[in-house]
Amino acid sequence: MNNNIQVNKSDQAEKARIGAVGENQVVSMLLQQGWDAFNANANIKNYKSIDIVCIKPNPDIPCKPQLALIQVKTCFQKNIPIGFTIEQCLEDDYLEKHVMDPYVFVYASKSNGAWSFRYFIISRQQFIKLARAGHDWYVNGYKREKPVSQKSPAGFNLTWLKGEGEDANNHRIAFQNPLKGVN
Repeated sequence: MNNNIQVNKSDQAEKARIGAVGENQVVSMLLQQGWDAFNANANIKNYKSIDIVCIKPNPDIPCKPQLALIQVKTCFQKNIPIGFTIEQCLEDDYLEKHVMDPYVFVYASKSNGAWSFRYFIISRQQFIKLARAGHDWYVNGYKREKPVSQKSPAGFNLTWLKGEGEDANNHRIAFQNPLKGVN
């Protein structure tokens, strides 16, 4: 039993490390694009709904800089957890109230000791549309013997972030991705 606790703590530490890698990659990219960016988690551990705060001077109105609050989700798997349950994704009012703008999804891979990253940036409205449509399809678009637990964590398939849908087969109807054409 003690070993299970250590494994769980190790898994949590690894997830936190992966998240930190993605967040720092995004901060670096933003700095290169002229934004002043810092990680909100540096002061408050796992700050709710915001990972990065970005400020860019506004040449037209110097006392009112541009501001962006960014949520970053990083993963090695092809299904990236989005921080909501399936049930929450099916409730439009819940998503409207809790989704910040924008999201950056970081797909990370490591080969021969070298990291590579793929970034997907989607707006608040794109996130809400994809969360709702994707999870409605996942719950209602399959022929299942048992219903899906809507308390389960929700995620975005990497192909969805590329703007791709899912073809119909013997077990499911086709998924029409609301991000079709986005890459």
